[in-house]
Amino acid sequence: MILSTNRKNPYIIGRPIYEKELFFGRDNLFNFIGANLNNGAKVILLQGQRRIGKSSVLSQIPNFVGGDKFVFVYFDLQDRARLTLAEVLEKLATEIIINLPLKQDNIKPPLKTDLEENTEIFSEKFLPQVFQNLGDKNLVLLLDEFDVLSNYNPASAIRHFFPYLQSIISNHQQFFIIPVVGRRLDDMKNLLNLFRRAPNQEIRLLDEKSAIQLITKPAEGVLEYEEDAIAAILELSAGHPYFTQVICFQIFQQAEAEENWQVKSADVDKMIVDRAIESAEGGLTWFRDGLPIPERVIFSAVAEAQRIAAIKPAQVVEEPLTLLKEYGVVLTESLFQAADRLVEWGFLDLVESSESSWDKVPRYKVKIELVRRWLLKRYSLRVEIQELENVSSEANRIYKLATDLRQESVTPTSIIALYEQVLEINPNHFKALFELAETYLEAEDFSKAAEFYQRGYKVNPMWAEDGLVKSLLGYGQKLMEQKKWKIAKEQFEEVLNLDPDNELAQEKLIETKQFAKIKRNPFIVGRPVPPERFVGQENLIATAFDQIYN
Repeated sequence: MILSTNRKNPYIIGRPIYEKELFFGRDNLFNFIGANLNNGAKVILLQGQRRIGKSSVLSQIPNFVGGDKFVFVYFDLQDRARLTLAEVLEKLATEIIINLPLKQDNIKPPLKTDLEENTEIFSEKFLPQVFQNLGDKNLVLLLDEFDVLSNYNPASAIRHFFPYLQSIISNHQQFFIIPVVGRRLDDMKNLLNLFRRAPNQEIRLLDEKSAIQLITKPAEGVLEYEEDAIAAILELSAGHPYFTQVICFQIFQQAEAEENWQVKSADVDKMIVDRAIESAEGGLTWFRDGLPIPERVIFSAVAEAQRIAAIKPAQVVEEPLTLLKEYGVVLTESLFQAADRLVEWGFLDLVESSESSWDKVPRYKVKIELVRRWLLKRYSLRVEIQELENVSSEANRIYKLATDLRQESVTPTSIIALYEQVLEINPNHFKALFELAETYLEAEDFSKAAEFYQRGYKVNPMWAEDGLVKSLLGYGQKLMEQKKWKIAKEQFEEVLNLDPDNELAQEKLIETKQFAKIKRNPFIVGRPVPPERFVGQENLIATAFDQIYN
């Protein structure tokens, strides 16, 4: 075993893997690509979640696919989202000349100024020269981050670039493309409409054999992993190549620092996990940020439900929607669908449900344990649900209008109507919820104020408690004036649950109990009986009145 110090860490994070000897797995994917290229598929779509290794796969295609029939040019569109079609074509032509063994004296890349006047120069003049140089070989463009073109410049990407590629594919027999996208294909209708017949494949987690190779092979002869250590790493990474590399990178650093090259399961401890999370912060954030808001909230809810179940061993993992209701979230259609989408997209696993026919509730767990632990550290559920405020731009527009009018001292009735409109569009607009409660309190509609503050208390107890106490006290007082002692008593008892030392609530509770007791007991002792409640002794009373008036 090699015991050299200051050895370069062989695990790669932060860049694609270009080295063939450090790339493991994906045999089935490369076979799929090779078979489709050989069958004449002009477009092959690859899709995968963020950080799954899409760029590494593209970089490795020339090493595992093609033989003598194909040549490959990698072209990253990540930093070219805002460019015009002419600018993209100019840079693409330059990459082709740099990366292919062409007789460059005979080929000159078209300039942007020329392409702006006529984009067909690329297809009708430049590409034919390239194909003439290639002879009977085919050109395959490996297009990374292909979907970013849909994000910024619709005029360039959707109306021009996608159809332009389609026209080149139709007009040039030797032209093939393999685009890779980070979004789900069903979210990219423009792309699917153009390439609807293209074979497509998802880049998934590594199988166990490939994941073990990724753990052991890069440091072979230096680190020696025991089987239980490998199992512990796989438990954390689930075979995700990026997170596997991140964990192993930290293990290698620790082994080097301690000069202990034998890795046991105990070495894959909390310290390693914390360091892995810290070093992968950017990648983890990028991994999560690709999700829509409802999916992010469900993602954190599942992580929190697993945490709760872990500290209460007798309790099964709670269904995330049930947990969200406990946090004051109104369950919308997008939230109902989000968990199933996260399972479909590979972020969650569906675990066994209750065997009872009356309790067949789906249970979920975060697929990658390292991600779950990071979610708990960085995105608490109580904070995460605030993102639900941004699911509707129309609700935000009306909320801003209501807030502006409130600052101008407009009558509460008008403002209340606007806040209620916001909550009708987006029932989880929590700022509108709290401000509606506050406006009802200012208008002394204590019943309504208490209703909205009670929901707000589930969302954020610290924000809601003071307003809820004031609303309950006010509502209780109104009920006392209406002689509704029992309901008034309930309000003051709720105040004391929130604030046991509230003196006003204590006094009012005593009063309500006294009045309620008086109301309940029909018999009067120790004081005169009111005339309306006096019964009997009619003859004696009649004699008394005769003596008075006669």
